[in-house]
Amino acid sequence: MGDLDFKDVKHPNMITYISKNEELVKLTLMQADLEFEYPMKLEKMIVKSDILKLANKEEEKLVFDEQAEILSREAKKTMTYEEYFQMDPLKDGHKIK
Repeated sequence: MGDLDFKDVKHPNMITYISKNEELVKLTLMQADLEFEYPMKLEKMIVKSDILKLANKEEEKLVFDEQAEILSREAKKTMTYEEYFQMDPLKDGHKIK
């Protein structure tokens, strides 16, 4: 990184502030320069980020739908009298012997 040029800064308070935060000012100027010189690259990065977010949301929806389907199927199951009394909740939980 190069040195900062203060010749166009007219206020001494601004020069003091910029001098204290020189690294931050340099990074900000570099970012602004990159955005000016490579706007398409920045836009591509933003678009890729948005697509990734949408893909993650859709994947969450698919997982939720699959879980909802499994729960719905399990809720519709009915047990026979024999199945109910074959279960041992202390040992097997909800497994049928």
